[in-house]
Amino acid sequence: MIRFRFPRQLLLSGACMALLTPAIAADNQCIGCHQDSDFYARYPRLHAYYQDWLQSPHKMAGATCDDCHGGNPDAQSMDEAHSGVLPVSDEQSLLHFRQQPDTCGGCHADKQAQFVQSKHYEALTGERAAPTCTTCHPAMNRRPEYRSIVLNACRNCHDEGNSGNLPLIAEQAESVFQQLNIASGFLGWANIYYESHGWPDDSATQVRELEERYRLVLDQVHKFDMNETEDAMREIQGELREMFDTARLIKKQEAEAGS
Repeated sequence: MIRFRFPRQLLLSGACMALLTPAIAADNQCIGCHQDSDFYARYPRLHAYYQDWLQSPHKMAGATCDDCHGGNPDAQSMDEAHSGVLPVSDEQSLLHFRQQPDTCGGCHADKQAQFVQSKHYEALTGERAAPTCTTCHPAMNRRPEYRSIVLNACRNCHDEGNSGNLPLIAEQAESVFQQLNIASGFLGWANIYYESHGWPDDSATQVRELEERYRLVLDQVHKFDMNETEDAMREIQGELREMFDTARLIKKQEAEAGS
């Protein structure tokens, strides 16, 4: 099973946010209650959900229960804490599948800006069932980069025998994520190679620019335009290969000159 290995520079912001969590969560009564062993005995499934949160990017970023579910994190009783919290089946719930783009977009505006351009969003606003944020991003587990998850999620609708005559793009989506993995690996290898062998000419600037373009393509994935994303990934890979070829040629010339 293949997953992204994000370039070191793209992970720094997440690492910095992790430092904020203790201060943000210290007085949050949602956390105080859900982590209690008595809560586990009475509500094991919700306690397990809390355990998943502990390992999640949301926890790293300092996002707590009330940020997504609503409620009052300062309340001392369960009824007060859950006041205004609606079941996700309720169309007014912050986490109802049609509300999720706006709820998640409160923090992930860049992803939302891409998603609203997609046919999936068009279907949601047209009162039809369609993929939404948690279809690919379970709230406590951001692992859409696993190609098997992408393939299975797409096949739920885009498979032979579907009644809506939807395009059979599951295999193409899997291929696109494979290209994302390859490009990510190339970027990581570029940093390792150049840090070990020296950064010739403007190669450092080139790698930083390619990392930024890669990040933008990751946002662009949320438009679900597979052709556009695949073309962008292959272009980045091509430029990286050219850089590697140039770097190898320079090393070869230096070795020949020194012999």
